[in-house]
Amino acid sequence: MSSTLSRRKILETGAVLLAGLLGPRSIAAAGNDVVVIQMKSDTQGSHVGFDPIGVVIQPGQTVRWICTSNIHTATAYHPKNFQHSLRIPEGAEPWDSKYLFPGKAFEVKLTAEGVYDYFCLPHEIAGMVGRIIVGKPTGPGALPFDYFQNDPEKHGWRNVPKLAQAAFPAIADIMKDGRVPLSMLSGSH
Repeated sequence: MSSTLSRRKILETGAVLLAGLLGPRSIAAAGNDVVVIQMKSDTQGSHVGFDPIGVVIQPGQTVRWICTSNIHTATAYHPKNFQHSLRIPEGAEPWDSKYLFPGKAFEVKLTAEGVYDYFCLPHEIAGMVGRIIVGKPTGPGALPFDYFQNDPEKHGWRNVPKLAQAAFPAIADIMKDGRVPLSMLSGSH
């Protein structure tokens, strides 16, 4: 049974590498293919991040987060998730993977067009955030981080921490390249 799992893992890894080599258009054109995002950490745990940190997909594609080291979550910015501000399309279902240990995965199918910002619960303050654009970059995730500040109905929503705000790749860069890889070598998040 372990050889079956090993072959499957090799095939999945090869597919992810091939998608990266073919460039952003192959990801967007893939339709129902699964897009893999790795949850990474260096050996000391001082640099953490999602890789890629930004990606464009098509409506109906599935995103799978795989924890490669440390303990992480993939949690949508949404008031249902610890009163965080809404940074996914209105009406889209928020998700929270709960804690994932190395080798574990979580996936969600995204159907509503727009920007989906998400974070790792224990590492948000360290800037472990990611951005997925489904189709067109619209919705609350495309707005400034403080767009809700003067709305009394949104009183109590938590701001995105400053370090996390700074870690998000620009929407224009994601749209231009189709994916923005995490650069852990330089120490950036």
